Amino acid sequence: MRVSNSFVLAASAAAAATLAVAGPAEAQEDKPVSFSGEATFVSDYRFRGISLSDRDPAVQAGLELSTKPGFFVGLWGSSIAEFNGATAEIDLYGGWTGTFDFLSATLGIIGYLYPGGDDTNYYELYGELGFTLGPAELTVGLNVAPDQGNIARSNRYLVFGASLGVPETPVTLKGSLGFERGGLVPDETGRTSKKTDWLIGADFSFEPLTIGVAYIGNDLPKRFPAVGPRPGPGLPGAPANEIAKNTVVVTLSVGF
Repeated sequence: MRVSNSFVLAASAAAAATLAVAGPAEAQEDKPVSFSGEATFVSDYRFRGISLSDRDPAVQAGLELSTKPGFFVGLWGSSIAEFNGATAEIDLYGGWTGTFDFLSATLGIIGYLYPGGDDTNYYELYGELGFTLGPAELTVGLNVAPDQGNIARSNRYLVFGASLGVPETPVTLKGSLGFERGGLVPDETGRTSKKTDWLIGADFSFEPLTIGVAYIGNDLPKRFPAVGPRPGPGLPGAPANEIAKNTVVVTLSVGF
């Protein structure tokens, strides 16, 4: 039930939020405790529309323990571009999820850890509501990072997601739209502390393998201002926020 990357990574990998489970779903639901996991290759590790791998491929893996009452804990990790001395991200998370007819709800906390990094770790609180309408699923989620030592100020991320399983096919269409404001928004130009990001794509599932293709983008400034002070590198009008360029991401995930 990892949702640190919210709907974006969950959909992109069919993997990063609800981990794939081997075996019949009914058998898993009857167990008081169950384990699930995943291993994933991504052509670019995108977090809320931003590349954390400097537009290079990344490898990722996760393991989750869930209980019949709905409580869960998990561990997820990814390779990343060098970040204040760290070259890996490890997420520890836990929470509760429940289903009520066509509605599901999740509440939890995520710790983002960067081994070897200086002043990098932080945590978020999150909640998500999901709605099932036939083959369609709609989600709305909110992640909040309160004021804490390693971020400039509090951060909020609101995301809306949708997926549609195409009947009689292994195809699931997906999309998301996210709005972020606060101290976690990266912007080389220094002009904004808010952004909008989006994803549109499809997953192709052949258990236990899932292949995903998604177009991911955001509205951060792509060039430095032509006049005035330049807080970031480059000449006036030069490219900015290279890791925020819109791109196509391919994922290959195996669940167990």
